[in-house]
Parts: sequence; C-alpha cells; structure tokens
Amino acid sequence: MIGHDGSVRLLLTLLVGCGTSRLEMRGAPDKPFDVVIVPGCPSEADGSLSRCQMARALWAARLWDLHWAKNFITSGAAVYTPYVEAEAIAAAMAAAGVPADRIYLEPHALHTDENMFYSLQIARALRFGSVAVASDAGAWDCLMLLDWGQACRSFTIDREWVRRRHQEIFGALQKVRTPRRDDFVSLREREREIARRTGRHRPPSYLLYLQLGAMRTNGERWMPPGMPDRPPRTTWAETSANF
Repeated sequence: MIGHDGSVRLLLTLLVGCGTSRLEMRGAPDKPFDVVIVPGCPSEADGSLSRCQMARALWAARLWDLHWAKNFITSGAAVYTPYVEAEAIAAAMAAAGVPADRIYLEPHALHTDENMFYSLQIARALRFGSVAVASDAGAWDCLMLLDWGQACRSFTIDREWVRRRHQEIFGALQKVRTPRRDDFVSLREREREIARRTGRHRPPSYLLYLQLGAMRTNGERWMPPGMPDRPPRTTWAETSANF
C-alpha cells in the first residue's frame, strides 16, 4: 500500500519518464549526499509496518551501508492511520542499521508535495547542500524540489534487492512499533482546518499533480499551505528516547 498520493505520483512518473530519467542515480555518487529524503506511506491499522514502509526503510539503509548518504529525513504525518509515518520509517531504518541520530523527522506532511517542501525546509535549516530522494518514484519527487530551486537526484527502489533483504531481517521489522496518536483526526478534517487557518484550499492530488507541468511552463511554483512556523530539527534518537 502506498496511498492515493503515491499511486498518482507513480502514474505520473511513468507518463513523463523520459523527462525524469536524467534525475535517476544509476550508480555511486561522486560523494555522499548530505541528506536523502524518504517520503512516508501509511502504517498498517494495528501499527505494524506496511510493506511500503519496510521497502523504503530498507532501501534507505542500503544507501547508508554503501556510504552514499550522510543523513536522512523521513517525512509524513499520521495521515491514514493513527501512526506517524515519519516515525514508523525512522524506526524501521534504525532496526536496519541506520544510526538514529542521522535520521531527522518531518512529521507534518499530509501529501507528497508537502513531504518534499517541508523536508526541504529542514534540509536548508540544517545547511544540507546536496539532496536526494529514496522512494518508489523519486524522480517525480525531485521535479518538485527543482521547482523550489533545489538540485536533486533520485534513488528509485531496487525491488529485487529489497525483497532479498526483507527475507533476511523480516523478524526484526515485524517487531517495530511506534506510538499511536490519541489526537488522530481524519485527513479531510485536517485539510479543512488548514484551509480555514490559511485561507487556501489544496486541490485533490490527482488534479494538483497534473497541473504542476503547466505551472512550470508558465513560471509558476506551487507552495503547499499549512507549513509549520519553524522547521523541526529533531532526530529519531531524540524522539525515540521519549517513548
């Protein structure tokens, strides 16, 4: 399960693949990226990791093991279940061997454009220069970052490698749990609250993401509403210590 946002994004990447292929990393970078953004996807209803979360976490851990990334930002609120996606993926990455103090959390994003924009604010606050994305369709995510003036490369998940690695550490990943949010409310309710607070209404993803190409052509740039006043700079080591 990758969520409606992820499905739309994956479809668009397939449709415009020739335009995004230049953003794909097909081997080792010349030097490690300062930070790799790992966008979220939903946990299972009982709080266990979904296959999507496991795949993204394992792939991010692979980049760490290869010394291709120095830091990570996991992004995603409790969007479809009462479990914060950024926390779930961070916990899975730590279980796979990534140091918890190298994983920063972006726990507010409700959609892919917010994953990218909010994470970019954290990267800039921490003075990270080189940025990459690790996900199912990272080249599409990179296009969004380019809109906001950030050079980006994509590490699209190697599904066959992830499948083998998943078999090796499935037991450890099965045990991963993060706290349930007692204040969880539906996505629709939160979108209504953001619109009330900001005076801006976000179009549905399937419309917005189709519009982005036209906006680029016209020199326009989409800016997600509802961003926190100050980008968080909290690591998984700091967060998990409070659980």
